[in-house]
Amino acid sequence: MKQRIVLVVGDKFSAYVQGKDAITYSNLRGLLSLSIPLVPGQGRTVLVPGQGLSDENVRQLLEQAAQSPNLSQFDFTLWHSLPPRAPATLTHKHRPENTLISVPVRQTADCFTMHLLIDEQCELMQDHQSGQHVQGMILIEAARQGMLAVVEQYFLPDNEVDYAFVLNDMSVKYNNFAFPVSATIECRILEQSTDNPRKLSFVTEAVVQQCGMDVSSLTFTFAAMDKARIGKREATMAAKAQQAHLAFVDGQLQAQSAAAAYADMLQRVDNF
Repeated sequence: MKQRIVLVVGDKFSAYVQGKDAITYSNLRGLLSLSIPLVPGQGRTVLVPGQGLSDENVRQLLEQAAQSPNLSQFDFTLWHSLPPRAPATLTHKHRPENTLISVPVRQTADCFTMHLLIDEQCELMQDHQSGQHVQGMILIEAARQGMLAVVEQYFLPDNEVDYAFVLNDMSVKYNNFAFPVSATIECRILEQSTDNPRKLSFVTEAVVQQCGMDVSSLTFTFAAMDKARIGKREATMAAKAQQAHLAFVDGQLQAQSAAAAYADMLQRVDNF
């Protein structure tokens, strides 16, 4: 008998599972919680982890499966070799659900790969999920995190400088919809200037690949600079922005006051 293969996705991708060999996280937990075995004779179902699952979701499923009377009907082999989610030190995200990539792996001197790991509780999926595909903004953020992670892990010099990143330019091209199945990101360093340790410059390209297709490609131009230097510049620019904005508001208020005075004068002339 040919084994059945079923994809498991987060609940927010429920529209995707309709009419497919796919199931949501909550539906699977419901099957595992049944107190009686499922219909025998159907063979084992290989469960494939898809997008939308958190690290905690995976842990809970495996723990529940180990105690389920229906474990013999499911194959969780693929769930024991999932790539590790990148740490906050690489992605600059404070909450783990907002990290969308695995730890980057070096393939060549300038080429790196990582897995797309969408947690449906991430900041970009808090409003709503439209249709069956993965939102384009999620791919942008994942590629941005990939760029940061690669530079953090492989290109920052070992010195006393505390680096912060400044994005100068970004472009994105969508070739196809991305769906909540396995996907990888290939990141290439196209240009780099590291002669000045206080300001490192990079141009990178990230390509999101799924089912043998390049679904999206993104380029970033950015710099890694001394955080203290950026902080001083930011404070100066913020002060100037505040001053300019208040001057603008004051100008508007004066213009409104003058307009009101003029309108009042005309009204008095009409009444004379």
